[in-house]
Amino acid sequence: MLQLIKDLCSFKTGVVSDDNELLFQRISKELPISLERASSGETFNGWIVPDNWNVKKAILKHNNKVVFDFTKNTLGVARYSKSFSGKLTLEKLQKHLVSNPSLPDAYMFHCEWQYRPWAADWALVMPHKVRQKLKEGLYEVELVTEFKKGEMLIGSCDVLGSSNKTIIFNSNNCHPHMANDGFAGTAVLIRLMQYLSERKNFYSYKLIIAPEHLGSVFFLANKSKEDINNMVCGIFEEMPGTNAPIKATSTFLGDQMLDKAIVNALNSYTSNYELVPWREGAGNDETVWEAPGYEIPFLEITRCEETCKPFREYHSNLDSPELMQEEKLEEMLLVLKKAIISIEENVTIARKFNGLICLSNPIYDLYMERPDPTIDKNLEKDSEKWGHLLDSFFRYFDGNTSLLDIAIKHNLPFERLRKYIQKYEDKGLVSLKRAEIERKNFNFIKKQITN
Repeated sequence: MLQLIKDLCSFKTGVVSDDNELLFQRISKELPISLERASSGETFNGWIVPDNWNVKKAILKHNNKVVFDFTKNTLGVARYSKSFSGKLTLEKLQKHLVSNPSLPDAYMFHCEWQYRPWAADWALVMPHKVRQKLKEGLYEVELVTEFKKGEMLIGSCDVLGSSNKTIIFNSNNCHPHMANDGFAGTAVLIRLMQYLSERKNFYSYKLIIAPEHLGSVFFLANKSKEDINNMVCGIFEEMPGTNAPIKATSTFLGDQMLDKAIVNALNSYTSNYELVPWREGAGNDETVWEAPGYEIPFLEITRCEETCKPFREYHSNLDSPELMQEEKLEEMLLVLKKAIISIEENVTIARKFNGLICLSNPIYDLYMERPDPTIDKNLEKDSEKWGHLLDSFFRYFDGNTSLLDIAIKHNLPFERLRKYIQKYEDKGLVSLKRAEIERKNFNFIKKQITN
């Protein structure tokens, strides 16, 4: 994944940017990508697709000498700054400068105005150690920015299963050159979709790669009630590559099959994770997907350390591919794979017998050995948990309780439990029925995009 992340980070992407086409050309070498387009000026519920914005010149002079050229870094001018030409005292200039004392060498990512074009002013971004060296006096600013009509691109990839019920994966592409908060998350989901494309799946899967919030807003805006109803759940995944524990939020309602699948995968395949309530992770597009009229159960999974400070290099040019730890990326991918397997293979169990089965009898050979102080059985560390499961296992064979529910209750890996229950069906003791994700009723009101 590291080389893929480096490739994706090489493009000067944005909400509307010329390089977005190049980005999707690169992604199309990994997956078949379809593009939807929303034109600058299109609106929906107050959200506005911005123009294609570019910086032509951004120079700061002092005593007729160039002090700093802000075009040396993509982040050197705040996104969607207006042009400005004039002279200011250092005191007034400071109000238009952006830096971070905690990251003295960094260029920070000032992105608010791409979501609030009505509030746009102008601002220049420089490393804090440079800003500290500015001397008193009069400064001349030459900032020339260009606004022109363009298109916001929304990339999607589909892996079709036998059902129209679709699970969504979502990643953003509007953080230019940034790895952990951006393209590392995209790379993980690309690898996940490649994995799913090699499986025979019941559910269909859709990957959406688009600008944060705006992409999801306009992707959903013109979808029909049937389209929305087919989207049974989804995951926004980001920040997978640094050393923090994996943090997963719940869906808005919680206790959905998706919630349980993620919990079981984390508990079974990671040693360090954190479960938090809805929107207490980094927070991202899950609010769009869960919005009223859609109400698609959506969670976020990241390695966010704090909600407003996800990791040290957050929203800066220091968020580079070199920060990424390959084992952390692979761990995130593994968790997502295992969660999907538990959703795909989840079943309810209906018994075909009465009474207690002697599982140790060779005709069944289904007994899971427990520790015995008089016999060295060379058992697995979790043998007592399996033994406790068997004490109550048959009571779950009611045709309603799902295998994933049992795995959660007994703190056992779903995949091992699924292989075990299959032996019961093979012996003719039970019948297994797919436990499908069902959407709750929602109030859908059709509203068209207005220009």
